[in-house]
Amino acid sequence: MEDALLREALSGGWCPENDAERRLVRRVPWIVDALDSRVVNEVDRAMLGMGTADPSGRTLSDRIRLAVAEADGGGSGEVVVLSELEEQALESGDPALIIPAARLHAQVNIGREASARMSLSEQSLPYVFPGDVHPLMIDVLACGERVLPALHVDWLRKLTAWLAPAVVADCSQLGLWFWPVLDVLDARKLGGELQKTARRSLCPGGRGLMAAYGARIGVTLDAGDHPADRRMAALAIIGQLRASSSSQRA
Repeated sequence: MEDALLREALSGGWCPENDAERRLVRRVPWIVDALDSRVVNEVDRAMLGMGTADPSGRTLSDRIRLAVAEADGGGSGEVVVLSELEEQALESGDPALIIPAARLHAQVNIGREASARMSLSEQSLPYVFPGDVHPLMIDVLACGERVLPALHVDWLRKLTAWLAPAVVADCSQLGLWFWPVLDVLDARKLGGELQKTARRSLCPGGRGLMAAYGARIGVTLDAGDHPADRRMAALAIIGQLRASSSSQRA
């Protein structure tokens, strides 16, 4: 069903409209091949795995996007470069830049991961105003899949409940922030927040991302009827099935 939906979209001239779509499309080779002649922008092509682009002289956003594209392709940037990207992202104050930059840095710098591990072991949760993204949340999203499994189950449950409201911002910005850490969070606490999110108004694609998250943790959520939402959910499902198949073969 997902294949048919995406083939229909391609036949209608669809091209990915945001980086969440591009990153998920990258997991599906037949879609990448179909889009090759349609995508001209160098950074967009890099996000799709169609090539590389020189980050020199580009905006902070595009430099982070290119670093994400490199990481998605199995590469790893230089620690000093990614550290600088995180510093500059923090100065911007924009979570849409801070979270991917922090994750890129934490994936290559043991010291950055150790800092997050120390913060998350303190078992103290500060108050966070609705809609804000706290530095401790950034630590979870940056390297939670390596840090959280070592935490006590009760602390993990409390941490997930505290972190979960940030999924609204993630779905609203199509950030894919939670995607790498879904398997290590408390599914029940996160699932409850996703069900609350289902009652909110989200941007096109946001409801599809929400449904994709739900599918990953065993919570059934309606992606809705908007084409962008249906595409997002379909891409996530196909990409996840492909990743699971590859893991089994490996």
